[in-house]
Amino acid sequence: MERHRWRGAHDERARGAPKGGERPPRHHLHPLALVSMAWRTFRMEPVRVIVPALVIFGLDALQATLYTEIAVDHLGLESLAGVFVFGASTLGLTFYSGMLERLVGSVERDEAPQPIHVVLRTLPWLRLLVAEAILVVVGAAASLLIIVPGLVVGTLFALVGPLINLLDTSVPEAFRRSLQVVWPHFVLVFCFISLPLAIEHEVVVLVADLVPHEKIALVFLTNFILGDLFGMALGLMEVTLAERLVRGAQGPGEGLLSADTATPRPPRPHGTPGSVTT
Repeated sequence: MERHRWRGAHDERARGAPKGGERPPRHHLHPLALVSMAWRTFRMEPVRVIVPALVIFGLDALQATLYTEIAVDHLGLESLAGVFVFGASTLGLTFYSGMLERLVGSVERDEAPQPIHVVLRTLPWLRLLVAEAILVVVGAAASLLIIVPGLVVGTLFALVGPLINLLDTSVPEAFRRSLQVVWPHFVLVFCFISLPLAIEHEVVVLVADLVPHEKIALVFLTNFILGDLFGMALGLMEVTLAERLVRGAQGPGEGLLSADTATPRPPRPHGTPGSVTT
């Protein structure tokens, strides 16, 4: 009896073990798994990722150029301009990631994406704008004190934009859920979102210092290119983190079972058309 029991347990472990030469699957929050999931989403829907980024971060680049060139040259408000540029980047990223979740979030759940006109018609514009404004004010105020609180605030509320769409929730509830979801994975979200955002900000400031102020077009082009590259990467990563932490998405083409997120249809009454009568 004990021999058969041991053999059954051994066979079960053998079935669950990776076959010869195969690598065991990575943890669902492994950095490479997250990057791979975001990259697959980009390859499947590049237009949905790139087009809104060009518009949103193009406006951000225009704001950044205006405040770093005009304000610094004529008003001498270098520290205030720096805070605003950092806040503007956060503002654009919050709105972009919220829109991106509606555009490609279903793709990460291995489901068909919504048509563009449906996305634009049903997007919670006002809630995303309100969330942006709150994050800009809070993040800028924290950054004025010292850089660390600003990074902490940016990390804890990094998923507010995607969560507004993903859960169709109010702005206060999105802030609460972001805090609840991010806190156990603070270091992960910090390394994937806040740290690259801070690096982008420092690179933009460095370029603005190195490039002569009269070459405004070159400053704008630098802000635009860096903003788009970092924005698309961070926006996709925010969507990926939100989908994986909240919905357990496995990425496009990975055999996701989304029955736990879909509302089951109620059974049809007996005898109605389409019902099976036995």
